[in-house]
Amino acid sequence: MRQLREQGMKTILVGGDALVTDEYWQITGDAGAGTLMTFSPDPRKSAAAAEVVKRFQAKNINPEGYTLYTYAAIQAWAQAATNEGLGAFLRSVTERFDTTLHRLPELAVYVSGLPGKFDLRTLLLFVGIFVVGLTVEWLARQLLIRVRHSIHQKGSKSPLRSLAQVMLLDGLALVAMWAAARIMVAQIGDPSSMQTRLGHQLLIALMYWRGFNFIFRTWLRPNSPGGRVAPVDDGQARRLLRAMNLVIVLPLIGRTILQAMLITDAPPAAILVSAVVYVPIISAGLVWAVWHWRSDMTAWFAGLVRENDLFRAGKLALAENWWIGGLAFYAGAGCLAVIAAITEQGLGNQGFAAIESMLILLLLFETLLDRVTRHLPMELPTVGEVVASCVALAVRLWVAVTVARALMVGASGAMTAAEWAPHDQAAKVASLSALAFFVGWRIVKYRMDRYIADNPLPVAGVIGDDDAPLAATRLRTIMPVLKVTFGIAFLVLGGLVVLSQLGVNITPLIAGFSVLGLAVSFGSQSLVRDIVSGMFFLAEDSFRVGEYIDGTKVKGVVEGFSVRSIRLRHQNGQLHIVPFGQLTHITNFSRDWTTVKFNLAFALDTDVELLRKTVKKIGQDMMNEPQFQKELLQPLKMQGLVDIKDAALVVRFKFTAKPGNPSAIQNAAVTRLLKALPELGISLSNPPAPTR
Repeated sequence: MRQLREQGMKTILVGGDALVTDEYWQITGDAGAGTLMTFSPDPRKSAAAAEVVKRFQAKNINPEGYTLYTYAAIQAWAQAATNEGLGAFLRSVTERFDTTLHRLPELAVYVSGLPGKFDLRTLLLFVGIFVVGLTVEWLARQLLIRVRHSIHQKGSKSPLRSLAQVMLLDGLALVAMWAAARIMVAQIGDPSSMQTRLGHQLLIALMYWRGFNFIFRTWLRPNSPGGRVAPVDDGQARRLLRAMNLVIVLPLIGRTILQAMLITDAPPAAILVSAVVYVPIISAGLVWAVWHWRSDMTAWFAGLVRENDLFRAGKLALAENWWIGGLAFYAGAGCLAVIAAITEQGLGNQGFAAIESMLILLLLFETLLDRVTRHLPMELPTVGEVVASCVALAVRLWVAVTVARALMVGASGAMTAAEWAPHDQAAKVASLSALAFFVGWRIVKYRMDRYIADNPLPVAGVIGDDDAPLAATRLRTIMPVLKVTFGIAFLVLGGLVVLSQLGVNITPLIAGFSVLGLAVSFGSQSLVRDIVSGMFFLAEDSFRVGEYIDGTKVKGVVEGFSVRSIRLRHQNGQLHIVPFGQLTHITNFSRDWTTVKFNLAFALDTDVELLRKTVKKIGQDMMNEPQFQKELLQPLKMQGLVDIKDAALVVRFKFTAKPGNPSAIQNAAVTRLLKALPELGISLSNPPAPTR
């Protein structure tokens, strides 16, 4: 600004909050007058900050810029962590916990009054729901055991069909159990009575447990390793089946207790006190289960990681340390449930149960998907893998949205259902957008891979192979660039759409990316030059994969390339990686046609005319032979006598062929000449003249 004023210019500088410093005025002096800038109201002029400003000025400090705003922010954090924040909350929780413990007699009074609400017959029917239901399920499974064994024996031929058949048989046993238990519920009496409603609740709990047990048994199959879905051995399968049952049963017990107390009109105090009693016990049991069977579960997780997985190391590390998250989840769920109970904000157990169920279902789905895809044809690309990846993403997004709702609404109580509704809608739209972009990318990639697979390049060095279609060879050549380009495009556009649907303002992001791209372009000029040069080379179809080129400094067969460089394999085996920007010009030896000329030296008494006729006949014969028809464009012919040297006639021959392996044609032609000429009395000179 000072220099502008010295030049007589009256330019007005417009800037941001970075100009709100004393250093700016020290540099500009009076020339800075009239500068426009954006900033919040000057906090130094606020009456509330007068005392703080005096303290700063007493220390010869001018609280300019964001000094006072930062000071206020620190004060807010300090206040939140003291008596008016976390401390008050902890004190309130402690007080309520003491109050709850003093209300234990109310729970005892409620429990002592339960026998008066039910007669002996009703209590026996409650027990009978479980006894009869489990007995009928066991009998049904025993009746179908021979059929199940037969399916197990045939499972090796069709594992997936075997899985479906076993699930059908176990499903029949489950239906039989439900029917028997339902009959027991019907014996209680009045459908609207408290006793019948409680019987229905017990039936729901039984079906929930046996339903999950049915799925776990199907996936683990402790005695049938051939049809097992989970990647574990027999011992691990048996232990994991017990672990999974415990993980389901313990939370189910807590939920059933809560529902039973609500049905039996338990007072709120008794419900809250009971939660303080049974929730820690259930949480401790779940923590113990995670710790006790952590190794077996690690084997399950690790079995889902494939050898060629891109993130194999990271996934194996997660599989080894999954139990840390498991312990934190169940311990945290127990603590939050107790806090929610004593603060009378609900129990939150339904939210945690929903999260647990969704995570278990996700594990079962991923295991089944892994099992299915391992039995698909291994040729790439396959429609099965494309569909499997799209279905997997759809399920994962659905689980993520469901878990988020259960966490925010059911578990933590941070939002009500109405408050969460807009966020839930945005999350669903964002998930659908992400899925749509992913499906689009997978379809594009599949079509490119499929086209290339159906149009392979000719095998180098093999005479007689048909030329690959031009479009296929060009597509194969630019495939790496296309994959990177389309992948980045789908990722960026999809990410921006998803963020927009989630309510994030993407305008600053777009502006930031633009500035970043400009900065990168200036700072990486050589990289930009390499990329731009490569784009022009590809657009001009200067080379393709499998072609032999001379790039001035290096030469070789094109094996592939990236966005900025090309890989050339020299005939001696060396691999050259050359940036596109260093290719000043390219000589392509593999395009259209090539004319091969070579010399042979004959004796001085050679009949040149007879030699010419013989060469012409050999050339025509080679043109008519199937192995040379597609390669030879012009037949072998004699160009004439080119020199007399070292007591020999130097004769030149030539032919025109497709590029690829013309030396093989030359060798075949020379071989036929050497075989035919002696019969005609024509011999080569000794030594032969060198080829020019």
